[in-house]
Amino acid sequence: MHDPIIDVVQWLPYHRSMPVMHKFSASRVVMYAGDHLLAHVHVQLRDGRECTVELESLTIVGRIATRQIRDELSWVVSNRVWLHEEWRRLNP
Repeated sequence: MHDPIIDVVQWLPYHRSMPVMHKFSASRVVMYAGDHLLAHVHVQLRDGRECTVELESLTIVGRIATRQIRDELSWVVSNRVWLHEEWRRLNP
């Protein structure tokens, strides 16, 4: 049986302009196509705040404390190779 919900979930991470790399309960990790260097992801919190996390150094740029995105940082570290591959694909 065809499930349209599964189709939408499979499509979401590959939206051309802003792929959602991972969703958390109170945030999401996204990567923009055609973005500036250095390779990084954006962490967007549900309350509207956002920061960037540089993939190599894990430097956080924005007004979000490390303790507030601990799970997101752990996920970035665990998926760093894949995130670099996606960065190269989206930002040739």
